[in-house]
Formats: sequence, structure tokens, C-alpha cells
Amino acid sequence: MFKNIFLVFIVLISFYKPVAAQESSTGVAIAIELAGGEDGDIVCSAQGGYRKCNKLNDSSLFAVVTSNPTAKFEVTGLDNPVFVLTSGKANVKVSSRNGNINEGDFVTSSEIDGLGQLATENGFVLGTALESYESGDGDAVGKILISISIHPEIGLSSARSNLLQVIRQGATGAILEPLDSLRYLIAALVVIASFVMGFVYFGRVARSGVEAIGRNPLASRIIQFNMILHIVMSIVIVLIGLAIAYLILIL
Repeated sequence: MFKNIFLVFIVLISFYKPVAAQESSTGVAIAIELAGGEDGDIVCSAQGGYRKCNKLNDSSLFAVVTSNPTAKFEVTGLDNPVFVLTSGKANVKVSSRNGNINEGDFVTSSEIDGLGQLATENGFVLGTALESYESGDGDAVGKILISISIHPEIGLSSARSNLLQVIRQGATGAILEPLDSLRYLIAALVVIASFVMGFVYFGRVARSGVEAIGRNPLASRIIQFNMILHIVMSIVIVLIGLAIAYLILIL
């Protein structure tokens, strides 16, 4: 009897084949309102809500849509609710339009709605690829598992490309975000004006102080003390300008 049981056990083992299952997302998902959100879409924050990311290295990167979260927080009253992960692991839609993705590469947003790609320039990244993706068709879309860690990444591009990227973003900023561009412009003008006023004031005080000491050497200590006070005033003028510029940027 034991011999028969042993033979049955051997037969069962010989026919056993492990089934590889696709690794699912991990982390706690939250519900947001997003029209047309599909599993794997990269989501960015926007004024008054959320949208699919459609900018390269988008600084508004927020989360990834997931259809099978391990845990989730539901919110009532949403018209088009989808669950998203802001951290953890998620299957993300990607393409090879910016090059094939290898395990360990950084992945960022692209100019295609909700689609990720290989990060090759400094800027915000979605996270690190836990799987590789290769395709000769840049328009093809696949999914790979990504460890979500949204943060700015440096060192991906050279100084020359960094400068070109800054110039390009500065040229388009006035059109895409005119209010923010105006704030930066006003802040820059305030800083420049404060430095000009401070140096002009200091130059006049220094010249008049030297002339006064030459005319009245006996009062040199009093004149030097007054010059120090005026120098402090010049520094205060510059600091006030910097403070005003800072308030313009944050308010």
C-alpha cells in the first residue's frame, strides 16, 4: 500500500509545473477623480484636480493608476473614481520612444498622455524600473513593474544639455504659465533694484566720507562711524529687497 502511495506521489510531482504569475501592485491606494483613467496611467496634479501626465519630466508627478491594489481607501461622491498609488510598486504603461528601459533605470513621464519612458534628462522621475522593456516600435505600449519614488533626479544629462533645457523651459514658461512667469520676473526686478540701490547708496556715502575726512581729519572717527552706519543701511536695503522678492514667490 505504501509503495502504491509513493508511486502516485512520484507521478504527481512529475506532472507538476509551476505557474508564473505577473507581480501585482503593492501599497495603499487612494481614490481620486480622473476621467478616462486606466490601469498603468501616470497621473499628475493640476489646478482643481488631476490629469494624465503629458509633459516630459513633469514636476507635477503624483501617482499611478492601479486596478488591483492590495489595499485602498475609498472616497464617496466622486464622479469618475480611480485608485492610484503614490508609493510602493505598480505596473506602469511605458514605451521605448526614448530608448529601451533596463532594470534599474529611472522612468519619467512623456509627452503622451499617461505614458512613461526612459529618463535621460535631469528632472522629476516617477521611480525605478524593476523590469526591462525593449521594443523596436517607439509607438508600442507595454507595462513594467516600477518602484514608485517621485523625486527630482540630477546627473542624468550633461551641463550643456542642462543649459539648453533651462533655456527651452524658460522660453515656453511665459506662454504655458504666464502668472508664474510674471511673479518670477517681478521678483528678479526687485532683487536687481535692491542691489542697485544698495551699491549706489554705498558709493555715494563712501565718496562723501572720504572727502569729509580729507577736509576735517580731527573728526575722522565720527565720520568713520557714520560711514559704518550707512554701510549697514545699504546692506539692510539689499536684504529688504531679497525678502520682498521671496514673499512674491511664495505668496
